[in-house]
Amino acid sequence: MMSEQPARVSLREITDFLNHLRTHRPATHDHAPSAAASRLDLLAWKASILARIAAQTTDVETRAVAAAARAELAAARAEESAAHAEEVANSFRVLGGGER
Repeated sequence: MMSEQPARVSLREITDFLNHLRTHRPATHDHAPSAAASRLDLLAWKASILARIAAQTTDVETRAVAAAARAELAAARAEESAAHAEEVANSFRVLGGGER
């Protein structure tokens, strides 16, 4: 039984990604929730493209770039989770009467 091969990355997908990246790049560093979600979506898309390219080769540098993209995505997700946890904690302090 053969393992399922990841879908090859098409030139069209790379073009779509680059166009999306160009049109969604904020002029200033935006901390809005929608900006964070958009950033995570872009990082996930980038990691997916690079992982599928790396799966098609044994080139060490290509695989390292894909691994770095996965690490960047994981770090961004962790940062977003930490920010959300801080917001929840702050709302608890406001609604619950503060720290004791």
